[in-house]
Amino acid sequence: MSVMGEKSSSARRAAERPRVVIVGAGFGGLACARKLNGTPVDVQLLDRSGFHLFTPLLYQVATALLNPSDIGYPLRTIFRRSRNVRVHQVMVGSVDLRQRTVHLSTGQEVDYDYLVLATGSTDNYFGNVALSAASLGLKTLEQAARLRNHVLACLERADEESDRDERRALLTFVVGGGGPTGVEYSGALGELIHLVAGKDYPSVPRAEVRIILVEAGARLLGSFSKRLGDYAERILSRRGIEVRTATRVEFADERSVTLAGGTVVATRTVVWTGGVQPLLPNTNPPLAVARSQRARVDAYLRVIDNKGVYVIGDAAAAEDGGALPMLSAPAIQQGRYVARSILRDATGSPLGRPFRYRDKGTMATIGRNAAVAHLRAGFELTGFLGWLAWIFVHIWYLIGFRNRLAALFSWGWNYLRFDRPIRIILQATPDPLVSAIEAGEDEDQRP
Repeated sequence: MSVMGEKSSSARRAAERPRVVIVGAGFGGLACARKLNGTPVDVQLLDRSGFHLFTPLLYQVATALLNPSDIGYPLRTIFRRSRNVRVHQVMVGSVDLRQRTVHLSTGQEVDYDYLVLATGSTDNYFGNVALSAASLGLKTLEQAARLRNHVLACLERADEESDRDERRALLTFVVGGGGPTGVEYSGALGELIHLVAGKDYPSVPRAEVRIILVEAGARLLGSFSKRLGDYAERILSRRGIEVRTATRVEFADERSVTLAGGTVVATRTVVWTGGVQPLLPNTNPPLAVARSQRARVDAYLRVIDNKGVYVIGDAAAAEDGGALPMLSAPAIQQGRYVARSILRDATGSPLGRPFRYRDKGTMATIGRNAAVAHLRAGFELTGFLGWLAWIFVHIWYLIGFRNRLAALFSWGWNYLRFDRPIRIILQATPDPLVSAIEAGEDEDQRP
């Protein structure tokens, strides 16, 4: 039976309007659902969290600048007035492409005429099991909150620690990955500790604080120009961040990190931002994938040999194996494009032109008054102008007026007062009902 109601009512709707199922409410899935809102199709938006996460600002939750609610927005609130989009907080178990059915982990099924897989990506540790077990990720809201708690706990313990070696290990933070997330987190962590923690932890020697940014490539921000990458390294170094390029993390455990060449760094904190890999549900038959493990799609973002199934965002690769950057902008454009394609196909109209990504630029902030931005036509910004551009773009794309206002207030408070407002260590007790939802269990299966 369908999770959306009785089978008979689903059958009646199917005779009237096409059924569109969107799996994942990241940037691509949400853009597709919003574009289909108010159109003559029935949309079921399936997402395990139930909220849209503005991932570019996760590092600010992890560094005590923003509240989790400032970058997460409930999907049901977005579509509360919609007549054709329904939101369901569930996990997808598998997809039967032959029967055109999505199987949920609760045992229920959802039938579709069109399927959009916008399942995103997860951390990639490149087979390093020890690193996976010992490091803290920065890909989900739960990970960001855990990282904030961990860093604040390190400061609390260091404030009471009398053993110098143990204190230094508590105050040493290793960040693996010199892409935008690693650069942004390192800069924000430096500000948290040097500008804020000094006020609350006067007995913590700042000279003992070490933040080490490790990048396997030859320079930081490999997707940006060399000029912008060099600028980021120069600013971080001036602010006390140790930047080590052409260096890999070989091993990590709860006591130390071993870098390429045998260098061992005593630390209690390893943050991994060094790579991501696509997330795809199990399908029957299996999806054809490229070397990157992203699903192969044609020029219209449709799964090869299955024209009613689309894959977008981090999970999609072109038919020849090529892939767009795993960023929000390509996913948003793909989501809107697929929505238009579905409406054309549903009405018998030609699909139109193949998808073409319009690169409007990328940017990353390094900290207070410093950012890098690569805009269209090769135009680049650094420093204060780049920082202002970064603020404007991120406020523009945040969902919800309250979230925009809260982010602006927190940024302004931090800028004027040199203070991070969310410095509390809070760990919630697991709730059986919430855990059952996250695990995808049916009510009858819960203990």
